[in-house]
Amino acid sequence: MPFLIISGLFLTSFVLQGSVLAIAGPHGVHPDFILVIVVALALLSDSKRGAIIGLSAGLIQDVLFGSPLGFFAFVNMLIGALAGLLADEIYKDFILAPMLLVAVFTLLSEVVIFLLMQLFFTHSVPFLYYLKHVSLIKVAMHFLIIALLYPHLHRAQKHHLLFLQAGDE
Repeated sequence: MPFLIISGLFLTSFVLQGSVLAIAGPHGVHPDFILVIVVALALLSDSKRGAIIGLSAGLIQDVLFGSPLGFFAFVNMLIGALAGLLADEIYKDFILAPMLLVAVFTLLSEVVIFLLMQLFFTHSVPFLYYLKHVSLIKVAMHFLIIALLYPHLHRAQKHHLLFLQAGDE
């Protein structure tokens, strides 16, 4: 059951991100639902699961959206592992912690993405321009999305619908 719920979350995210949201958004910037879900799920589990979820979702994102293989896999795996490291350190019932953490992790992922774009692509955008016109818009979007999404995922995890606890297996 947990596998089906998590797969459904990602399938919905891929569909939204690849269709409707690809053409909508201010200045062509759209939220990265996959990153938001990776952060939320990692905060509800641990670094190992966070890294595995991030790697898996990132590889699928690379294949579906035509980025170099490993591009988003690396970014999402890194963010999933880091978010999972903080899973035991935050009070999960307090929604502001995941909201602030998704903002920090979005900025971190945007810096890594910018650096990877400098390596893989020939056209170059100044970092401050990218930060102002892309990254900060995504931070605001992700901040709001996780505020809507995280309480439902947290409630589902309280009922052990996302991840089995030790001893439940």
